[in-house]
Amino acid sequence: MRLALLAGNVKLVSPQEVQFAAERGALLVDVRPEADYDAGHVPGAYNVPFYQPITGWSPMKVARRVGYAMFGIVKGTEVNPTFPQDVKQLVTNAEQQLILYCSQGGVLEPNDSYRKGWQTRSLIAAYDLMQEGISNSIAVMKGGYTEWVNAGRCVTAGVTSMTVTPSPYHMLWLVWVT
Repeated sequence: MRLALLAGNVKLVSPQEVQFAAERGALLVDVRPEADYDAGHVPGAYNVPFYQPITGWSPMKVARRVGYAMFGIVKGTEVNPTFPQDVKQLVTNAEQQLILYCSQGGVLEPNDSYRKGWQTRSLIAAYDLMQEGISNSIAVMKGGYTEWVNAGRCVTAGVTSMTVTPSPYHMLWLVWVT
């Protein structure tokens, strides 16, 4: 996956670069669960969760729930099957830059800690979008939401998820939290 992301020219961008890109019309997509998004997110970001709670009761879904429960995880997740389509609905044109972020951000280049990079939700989501043929310039925020907050940047909190419904006012910063 790392090699495919590098070949697809997926870039890691700093929180400062994200802010400048957003001001120039980049689409910010928070791939974290809705509860995390509602607790706080980058101003102007849309929430399109990459993972969702497990739905249905087929034998495979029950086995998945049991597997999570064995590790003490009560609310297991699965990949959101509509993720690529939901993101496509938000994109306004083929030239619009797409910036994804999760809690951690991930690493593409090997380093002392991660010999083959560090795979996170946002990097997996970027790979998924590439596989679905989304040809926009895709970037992932370095350090994710955690780095955004640690850098002392403003966040929006307590706002219902804005999934899939673009609005001309999506860049409006509703609540400032420091």
